[in-house]
Parts: sequence; structure tokens; C-alpha cells
Amino acid sequence: MAKLYFRYGVTVPQEEPAPEPQLTLDPQEDDVWQQPVTDAAESAANVPKPASSASSSGAQSGSGLVHEPSALQGASSPASSSAAPASTQPVSGRVLNAYSGDELVYSSTLGDWRTHNGVDYACAQDAQVCAPAAGKVTAVDTDSRWGSVVCIEDSAGHLWRVCGTADPTVQTGDEVSVGQILGRAGSIPNECAEETHIHLEVLQGEQYLDPAKLLN
Repeated sequence: MAKLYFRYGVTVPQEEPAPEPQLTLDPQEDDVWQQPVTDAAESAANVPKPASSASSSGAQSGSGLVHEPSALQGASSPASSSAAPASTQPVSGRVLNAYSGDELVYSSTLGDWRTHNGVDYACAQDAQVCAPAAGKVTAVDTDSRWGSVVCIEDSAGHLWRVCGTADPTVQTGDEVSVGQILGRAGSIPNECAEETHIHLEVLQGEQYLDPAKLLN
């Protein structure tokens, strides 16, 4: 509504200022937005789980075990290329005297203490003596200490000395198979105080080895 003002005798109409517009807010917009709270167990339950497969690893759920695939389980491991060649005792008797290594043993024949560089296998007089390993006959000699000796070199480079082999049936240069007859049991001058036996030695180069550890 206009008001009248008097200035210098003149009446001047004066309008009142228009009222400022009032903003009307939606009651819902006044509320502070809050993130909905979800129970942890409910959240975990809503996580998608991977489908189990019966052919993946063979492990039971939750066991923590991983099994080798069946294709690998059935595969056999390759044979070792360093496997020792087949070998056997030259006679089937018991061990009379074992390999002593660096230990000194008493010799009833020589009456002193010395190392025993082979294995003595007891047998009957004239029993058949067989090749302990397959290989090439490198020597057939008569030794003043060890009697008649047949030497065989196998594929691994071992030199087998079969001492006390009388009437040998092989000669130098022959190829023999394991178990092949070499002759018969004779005498061994260095060990003649013992009962009849075959003295077996094995050398790798100039080093003596325990024959019992190479027999299989």
C-alpha cells in the first residue's frame, strides 16, 4: 500500500519495497543423507561364490591340500642314467671275510695285520665260478699271490678281479654276461689257510671299492 510523504508542501507518493520471496524446502531434503548400514554377515552372504569343479585339483573344499593331476600321478619317473650295471656274487656261498677299507685285519696265512681289499665268498672245491658283472675280459692271469685271476671291465668302468678261478673258460677280449661261467674254484696262495673261497675285488682306477655295495 502506497504511503504519502510531504516534502516542501508537495505530496509525493512512496511505494513500499516488495517483500523478498520465501524459499520453501522439501522436508525430505532437510534430512542429512546417511549411508544405509548393512550387517557384515549379510554382506558376506551376498558375495558371489565361485562354482566348485570336481575335475580341477581333486582337493577337498577347505582342506588346503593340492593334489597332483592324475595324468602326472600315473607317470613314472625316468630311470637314472647312472644306475649301476647288474651284478651278482661269483659263487653262492656265504661271506667269509668282508672288505675292510682302511682297517687292518689279521691274516692267518701271512701272520700279520693288513687291509683286506676284497670280499671272500666261501664255496666248495671246484664249484662253478660265474662272472659277477657283464663286460669285457681284460686279462686272464696267474698271480703268485692270488692264483688264477679273471679281470672284467663293466660298462661303468669298474674292474672286477675274480681271484682263485682255476681252469678259466674265457680269454682276454671276450665279452661276458653276468652269471656266465668263468671256471671253477681253485686255491689262493695269499689266503690258503682259509677254507676254499673266491676272493672278489673291484677297482675304480687305482681305488679299491667294496664289492658288496655294488652287488644287486
